[in-house]
Amino acid sequence: MSGMTITGYLLALAAGCASCAAQAQDVEPFRGKTVTLYIGTGAGGGYDAYGRLIARHIGRFLPGAPSVVAQNMPGASSLLLANFLYAKAPRDGLAIGVINQAMPIEQYLGSEGVAYDARKFNWIGRMSSAVETGIVWHSSPVQRIEDAFSQQVIVGGTGPTSSTVFIPNLLNNLAGTKFKVISGFNGTNEIGLAMERGEIEGSGTPLESLKSYRANWMREGKIRVLVLWSAQREPELPDVPSMVELGKTEQSRKILQLYASADDIGRSLLAPPGLPGERVAQLRRAFDSAVRDPQLLADAAREGLEVKPLGGADLQKMVEGVLALPVAMAPAAKAARE
Repeated sequence: MSGMTITGYLLALAAGCASCAAQAQDVEPFRGKTVTLYIGTGAGGGYDAYGRLIARHIGRFLPGAPSVVAQNMPGASSLLLANFLYAKAPRDGLAIGVINQAMPIEQYLGSEGVAYDARKFNWIGRMSSAVETGIVWHSSPVQRIEDAFSQQVIVGGTGPTSSTVFIPNLLNNLAGTKFKVISGFNGTNEIGLAMERGEIEGSGTPLESLKSYRANWMREGKIRVLVLWSAQREPELPDVPSMVELGKTEQSRKILQLYASADDIGRSLLAPPGLPGERVAQLRRAFDSAVRDPQLLADAAREGLEVKPLGGADLQKMVEGVLALPVAMAPAAKAARE
């Protein structure tokens, strides 16, 4: 033990053992386990595509390399899943989820059925922001958004907390359009089939879907994009107005801006409240590594999915910012979407 006393050697050995024990403890929650990644929508659609993308890769970056299984839990535009993750899911890192980007807004509005506090979720990271579009099938007589101010447009929607339902209502009340919403569809796949069969004229669809698994709709001229459900125009669709532009008054534009903020939350991964701090850190580190990993990025490119990541800490602040808005605007914002 040249240069080291017996006491020093024992202290070093103890420190090494403590370090090994700590590493073993870090791995233990995941080693040999299965992480369930719940997706708050039905199969198909943007949330499902991004949820399954991250599920295929994040396990490689978690301590102990656990298996990760994606499981759909649709219901009320992912309100069912949000409430489940908040109150019933295990708090050990083995249950994570992808929920509708508007869930923090639903809490701000005091929507019926909300039994969660979005600020208390552990937000793991955002896979991509999500610009949504208002589209119509090519057979619709509506050519531009201006036409929707003078004639009825029948559109499909899922649940009451889905943008496919409340954004058309917002535009009716704050901009003067004439959308008629047929709700109750179980996800965007069902809505797409209804459009193709001529049962409805249009709906809301994420822009990334129109560039990935719905790319043929754009390429073959099967749909027209009337409006972006966002705060600003997109460079690739410069002639399509944002919904905020359509607000008739300053108050209307502020309310539309609130709803457009959901685009920035986008396709995000979260965990239940009450997780140990180190478990949250492990999930966030694994997420950050996964969304920059060449294998995930190659998969995303093949599927036509854009990856615009945001770290968990910044995402957490963004969610808290939505819920810090002046409460005085909430009643008008809620009434405008009915």
